[in-house]
Amino acid sequence: MQIRKIREEDLEDLKVLYDELCASERKMDSMRKAFERVKNNPDYYLLGAEVEGKIVGTLMGIICYDVAGNDTDFMTIENVVVHEGYRGHGICQALFQEIEGIAKKNRCEYIYLVSGNQRKAAHALYEKLGYAEEGAKGFRKHFHA
Repeated sequence: MQIRKIREEDLEDLKVLYDELCASERKMDSMRKAFERVKNNPDYYLLGAEVEGKIVGTLMGIICYDVAGNDTDFMTIENVVVHEGYRGHGICQALFQEIEGIAKKNRCEYIYLVSGNQRKAAHALYEKLGYAEEGAKGFRKHFHA
């Protein structure tokens, strides 16, 4: 297994993972556009776990700069998913180890992890990796064109 940044040629594998994560099909043209916007942004880390030439797990870390001061920059992690057939093999743990190293290197004070309420097995894994639920409540507002 190799943990590395996602490349354009990985987008088909990434789509399979995101379709599994979101329980609905992603649009490849939208994914390509978004990838173009983040691929050279030094604050975005879109990582993949490659096994036998295939991306079987992914997460995205984004460095956030806290303008409120006190050098409390942090990282947000989103879109964590490991292909169902590869779960239980340490892939998620390896992805987190890599992204945590990146966060530390960039002097992030903490990592903020977002996960849907229904993902109970993922929550148990996050706790095993040292993440604690802080009782914060997330809010989201959708805009429809």
